[in-house]
Amino acid sequence: MKKLNTAQKVILVLGIIGTIVGIYGKWNGWDHKSYFIPLYTGLSFMWVAFLNSDSKCEVRYLKRIFGIK
Repeated sequence: MKKLNTAQKVILVLGIIGTIVGIYGKWNGWDHKSYFIPLYTGLSFMWVAFLNSDSKCEVRYLKRIFGIK
């Protein structure tokens, strides 16, 4: 696993907390709209923390599309 910077660590921790709140709400019989939002947001944050932050791929793609040299 690669090293995470501080922003990625914060996002990962927020994702874990959101997921735990969502699971807790599901098990305690909260209304669907009350537990689904933190659960879905937490799960999304947990994988977003591991996205590649390098913009190399994006720059190459833009150069190819717009013909920039």
